[in-house]
Amino acid sequence: MQTQDVGELVRLCISGDNRAWESLYRLYCGRVKRIVSWPKWGFTSSQTEDITQEVFLELVRSLPNYRGEAQLSTFLTHLAKNKCVSELRRKLAKKRGKEDKSVSLEDERTSFEEHQIVAVDGGPTPEEAVVMKEETDTIVRLIPTLSEECQQVITLRFFNDRSYEEICSELDIPLGTLCSRLKRCLLKLRKAAEKKLGTR
Repeated sequence: MQTQDVGELVRLCISGDNRAWESLYRLYCGRVKRIVSWPKWGFTSSQTEDITQEVFLELVRSLPNYRGEAQLSTFLTHLAKNKCVSELRRKLAKKRGKEDKSVSLEDERTSFEEHQIVAVDGGPTPEEAVVMKEETDTIVRLIPTLSEECQQVITLRFFNDRSYEEICSELDIPLGTLCSRLKRCLLKLRKAAEKKLGTR
């Protein structure tokens, strides 16, 4: 596709044209999947699919700020690589967290009384936990105030832990429609939560 054609496609996507999103997805899906499925990342096929969808969701968020300084293919390549690195860091942090929770300093030559367990708690303080719970409870209570369409996609994605592919199949909608709908609904939920919690 020529540069001017991609530019027009981007313009249509930003304006909310679902067909343009579908065209953009078809055009670059193969490229993104090749990056995410690179063997050295070590992702499973399921993880590869989920990360690919996350990359395009990130594109939905980022596209309004895209100024064409680099080709869209290059822009997407950076998004995909960054998403893969972020996922690897998340997995590593999770693994380290589990290891740090219970570190045994046992030695065969020491007695039972000398055995020690070091517990490292990197979680929130009790005060922070209370605030987080209050905020989470507020957000959950606000979901029923959204449109049925928004309740549906948010529940499927964040409460039922469905993949983007599964949601598209269940709702019989293309990925571009799902991404733009989810972005719009999350924005509405965030604004409602900020108003309720009195934050900016």
